[in-house]
Amino acid sequence: MPFKFYLETYGCSLNMADSDLIVGRLHHLDAERVDTIENANIVILNTCGVKEPTEDRIIHRLKELSTGSQPVIVTGCLPRISFNRLSEAIPGFAAILGPQSLESLGPIVERVIAGERGILHLDSDSTSKLNYFQGPPDSVICTIPICEGCVGDCAYCAVKFARTTVQSYPSNEIVDILRRCVHLGYKEIRLTAQDAGAFGHDTGESLSSLLFEVGLIAGNHRIRLGMFNPNLVKDNLTSFLDSMSSERFFRFFHVPLQSGSNRILRLMNRYYTVEEWEEVVSHIITRFPDATIATDIIVGFPGETDADFQDTLNILQSVRPSVINVSKYGDRPGTKSSKSTEKVDTDVKKNRSRQLSLLVADIISEKNQDWIGWEGPVLITGNAAKEGFQCRTHTYKPVIVHDMCDIGHVVNVRITEGHRTHLIGSIV
Repeated sequence: MPFKFYLETYGCSLNMADSDLIVGRLHHLDAERVDTIENANIVILNTCGVKEPTEDRIIHRLKELSTGSQPVIVTGCLPRISFNRLSEAIPGFAAILGPQSLESLGPIVERVIAGERGILHLDSDSTSKLNYFQGPPDSVICTIPICEGCVGDCAYCAVKFARTTVQSYPSNEIVDILRRCVHLGYKEIRLTAQDAGAFGHDTGESLSSLLFEVGLIAGNHRIRLGMFNPNLVKDNLTSFLDSMSSERFFRFFHVPLQSGSNRILRLMNRYYTVEEWEEVVSHIITRFPDATIATDIIVGFPGETDADFQDTLNILQSVRPSVINVSKYGDRPGTKSSKSTEKVDTDVKKNRSRQLSLLVADIISEKNQDWIGWEGPVLITGNAAKEGFQCRTHTYKPVIVHDMCDIGHVVNVRITEGHRTHLIGSIV
């Protein structure tokens, strides 16, 4: 029978895409998504287990929901990472599912609506989740997962326990969905994965071939590729960059570094060196000189010395990526690094994080100042957080304009201000 559900999502873009798939799955049951818990027959939390602070926030939320009258279904990564803590937070759970249990979600929801409680289903379904793809309403942005899982074994990562080894979706399915998204009017289309570079490693297809195919799809849209580890593209870098030469792609490349020390990278089980990361980035910049390079850094990994940290500062000062995401290391259950006896002192970790954040702010502020006076087209993707409209340049730089705009359209702007988090532009 028709019912209403409330859905909360935590975590990365892959989790966001999973929530869109959850909505599509439940729409097959004639269910309606609502914006308030009070109007829902059932509550679903799509969880993340990457970092402890996020897990703490989810546990607190589950304790709040445990006092309500609506049955609660928990899915996503956390059930396979911290099941005991999760089940203790909400002992009266209606159901707990793994992140690859989308097909099973349908009949489980029907059992919950019928009054059943305590359902546990952590197994993966064999059915492709893309069968239930549905872009978000009232948006010009949609996200298409191309694979989940990875081929790595990072010492600090618990997501491997949740997403397991790489499972790629067929290229023809992805291409068909992207065509559908263009037809439906989506203007920013994100291809996401835990590691996009792992696409095809289980099926024999290649990321370059997929990108070449989607780059041929005509329309007034742009495609943003998600994160890829440098070791998975370095051997085919020329064909990879050739495939992204289409004007349909944002010139945006998310290539995580994690540490500027090769010793720490080895301890992390990262399968590349600093020099190899820098070589990949250098090739990208040579091919696309105005490209946005985004990267990630973990501060305070077990065993990190002052010299290791200085190596990280040095490489960032040298390469100066446009986006640098900084995370303080935190233990995750079951990971190799959580068992290390060389933990970095909390105060040292905080001091290094502050020092790195200051450097990042200087780099990004300086690079954004360089944009002042630039004129060119931007895609209007939605309302800005406070006021005005959020836009993106061809390099995915965020621009806020305060002129009246039509979301989904392209306008020419002139950049008048450069701030740490965004640019300010006016329509010309």
